[in-house]
Amino acid sequence: MRKLSFPLLALSMLAVVGCSGSSSPVPVDTYVLYDDDVIKEGDLTEIACDFKVYPLKSDIPLDGVGGIKCWGNKAFARSNDNKRLLCFENYKLYAVLDKLGRGPGEYLYLSDYTYDEKENLLYIGNDSIICVYDAGTTDFIRKQYINYDTQNLLNVGDKMLYLGMDIDESRKRQDDINYNPIQSVILAERGDWELKGPVKVLTKYNYFHRLIFGYPEVFYVNPQNLSFCIPGPVNRIVTFDFDSDTVTDVFKFRIESNDNMIVTKYQDEESFEGVAYNDLMNDYVSMILGERFLDNVYNIIVDDGTISFRADYTTAEDSWSVDESDVDNGYLYWVHNKSGTKVYKSLRIPGLLKNINPTGCHDNRNVAVIENLGEDAIDELSEMSPLAKQIVAELKKQNDENPVVLEFRFK
Repeated sequence: MRKLSFPLLALSMLAVVGCSGSSSPVPVDTYVLYDDDVIKEGDLTEIACDFKVYPLKSDIPLDGVGGIKCWGNKAFARSNDNKRLLCFENYKLYAVLDKLGRGPGEYLYLSDYTYDEKENLLYIGNDSIICVYDAGTTDFIRKQYINYDTQNLLNVGDKMLYLGMDIDESRKRQDDINYNPIQSVILAERGDWELKGPVKVLTKYNYFHRLIFGYPEVFYVNPQNLSFCIPGPVNRIVTFDFDSDTVTDVFKFRIESNDNMIVTKYQDEESFEGVAYNDLMNDYVSMILGERFLDNVYNIIVDDGTISFRADYTTAEDSWSVDESDVDNGYLYWVHNKSGTKVYKSLRIPGLLKNINPTGCHDNRNVAVIENLGEDAIDELSEMSPLAKQIVAELKKQNDENPVVLEFRFK
């Protein structure tokens, strides 16, 4: 997800995990990360495999590609300004959904979206309204009301995955800032907009708890990769299926230097009963100004015995920065397999100057967009790897300096 500067960050992080669905019957040890364990730079050509380089083909300039979701040979990506949805087939742009606004057939904001493969529809979630468009023509079809205040949504076959809260909970929160509503990740039947059919709760948590620990980032869940993170004092990477209302722990971790006074103060809280919102906000601001803190955990892939994900590990300077290029990116890239756990500050390909930052998942593969910077993309101080040569060759073929996509799996 795109990093937000403070105060937008403070406004965007309002909740986290309190209680949750059942975990694996087999205990999973908690991995503790110490600052000295973080590896400054990971050579992607050594720690990953199955590289695929795809030019993003387009008859128009692509001025920025954000988070990518894939369904088979279709891929959809937000523009970097979060105004437009770019529609690709075999990584060739075939349409642009550009209807941000307040008029008929327009969406108020473009935060999350999903694709209905059965009916070839695009759903743009705007709280309790889902804007529905034809995925082929991007023509507006209807606005669908749903009995849920959605933050994230995902269509998988006959099921819909939602992150959000019940409408009544949302209304109580709007009426009383100190009301601490329950949010949840749920599975419902496709097309059950009133949620009157079977609804499975995968995890639930309260609004105040989320402010300190984060929220389950399910934007990057895809039909072949049913996994997400349940944050808390100990973060849990979990998988789920459609036949059970439980989740299974596959990896648990915490960051030792994140054990600051505020996290410790609330680590045993579940109900947050008696905690006033304004007091909690004061603690939150103290936390982000005083020390590093763990933000979202996302881009999670569970690929047989390999578990990988990205975590935002933010400093006070990162939060207040206006220009992201002036600060450390604040990312940690985790790879856990049978050989152990490795955490990298950055991912590089020898011969390329810029870091590789995955922004999506295609089945069990990471997806990274590599911008076309011409000669500025080449690191003249290092020997160019075969993968870098392949990427540079594809970049040179592109019209309008359009980017390429790199897909890969961690070993």
